Amino acid sequence: MSLRITLYGAYTLALEAVGFLPSQRLRRLLYKKFGRMRLGEHVAIYRGARIRGGRKIAIGSGTSIGDRCELDGRGGLQFGCNVNVSSEAMFWTAQHDYRDAGFPTRFSPVAIEDWVWIGPRVIVLPGVTVARGCVVAAGSVVTKSTEPYGLYAGVPSRRVGERPNLEFEYTPGQGFIPFL
Repeated sequence: MSLRITLYGAYTLALEAVGFLPSQRLRRLLYKKFGRMRLGEHVAIYRGARIRGGRKIAIGSGTSIGDRCELDGRGGLQFGCNVNVSSEAMFWTAQHDYRDAGFPTRFSPVAIEDWVWIGPRVIVLPGVTVARGCVVAAGSVVTKSTEPYGLYAGVPSRRVGERPNLEFEYTPGQGFIPFL
């Protein structure tokens, strides 16, 4: 086993441990310093988050990441401002190419634009952009990029409705209690 693999494993394990610290402020500090994640102002990352490839993760101001979310930044993962991600959502930027005899891993970035609401247990697959103002219903699997202000649901997700094109006034990440 090479030293590089061992160090990456230790780094991944340490980032996972950060997710269970009881202090919101301490988690944010360690994600920024140790995980090298780019975090905007008033970002809330709740307990139990699992982080892969923190160096390639950027989270915009006012964004809230719910309990036990999976953030795979190895291929690049970006959240816009004022995004609300519910508990146990998963964002994958890597998958195996089943059509290739070598079964190689392929990486594609994921982008979640401003004012998006991701419901609980949603899965977003590599190469997807969830457009501004979208709502993705609980349990959906997003396999293709969305259009702005749509309501998406299902496996695979499809557009089932509209969200009004509003001048939004809320900031999800500002409602957290900093000592918890």
